[in-house]
Amino acid sequence: MDPNSTFLVKVKLFGNPTRKELKPVEFDKVIDCDLINFMDFIQSIVDQYPPGYLEVAHIQYYDEELKTFPEVECDKDLMSMFAKHGQTKVVLMFIQYCHHLNHMSVSVSGTIMFKTSLEA
Repeated sequence: MDPNSTFLVKVKLFGNPTRKELKPVEFDKVIDCDLINFMDFIQSIVDQYPPGYLEVAHIQYYDEELKTFPEVECDKDLMSMFAKHGQTKVVLMFIQYCHHLNHMSVSVSGTIMFKTSLEA
């Protein structure tokens, strides 16, 4: 791996709150941003920690400069995330499994909030 394109991604994975068997999990992944794409990254997480029926992964990371939690939904967002962390090479990422009709977001205070698609 090229040290200039290698990042440490510190992942906090939260299960669907309705599923008692999936406790929050923390793990680290070493990623080469030149060799990864969004779908492969998500698949590597889902293979290791499978979601439940009709659950999808919602991904956010902490942007220290803006003090926000932008969502990662495509390759462009993933590359933007790596670009913002080019100096530290460490990314704090939050992944939430929730029902495909629900949506999760992490607030600036770090609180996890849910809303259904009906509330949008």
